[in-house]
Amino acid sequence: MEDLLTQLPRALREAIESAGYRVVRWAAARKVLQARIAKGRITGGLGAFLAHWLSLAPLRAVSNELWLTFDGIPDHVRLVGGGESLVTSPLERALLHLPALRPFWSQELRQQHFEALKFIVPQAWLLDAAAVPPGAEIQGLGITSWERLDRMNSRTLEIRDKTGRVREDLPAALASRDSFLTSRTLAGAKLNAWYERNDKDQVVLRSVEASP
Repeated sequence: MEDLLTQLPRALREAIESAGYRVVRWAAARKVLQARIAKGRITGGLGAFLAHWLSLAPLRAVSNELWLTFDGIPDHVRLVGGGESLVTSPLERALLHLPALRPFWSQELRQQHFEALKFIVPQAWLLDAAAVPPGAEIQGLGITSWERLDRMNSRTLEIRDKTGRVREDLPAALASRDSFLTSRTLAGAKLNAWYERNDKDQVVLRSVEASP
């Protein structure tokens, strides 16, 4: 573990070491969001929007043994997989990056952890036919409507439905409200990191190894 970690810049080492704790916080905050929707505490258009999308994602408990997979990019690590359903779900990634939920995540996760998670969790988008508010853009894409999604983006982005199946028809995906725009998985070196709770109930990094 030491050899692998020492080869990384300090900021990336710290990102990997802290990721387990931050994912556990993310899972706890996500349960709070689910409870608020179930109790009708988020109302109006946003409440209806979230109620629909959250209904597609039943949550699972975080295991006592948590493992995560990172893309080994030279100046950045991306959290691309693992044993916790949050990190593998395009829906959960999209909710984490959703501008309307920024105040919620900032409060529940604390701003520092929220920003750190956004930095390592790849962005994804909920494909929904609801109109983008006037003057607003779809964050991360720089477009004002899905109809403006450039075909050039197909080199780096793809549409997947809730079962993980790749879809090609954007209008149909928007109408069905069960699909997500995600980044294509990049080929390259990957690291697997295992975390555990110590005797003080803190989530700590246990081991790291190169993915075979």
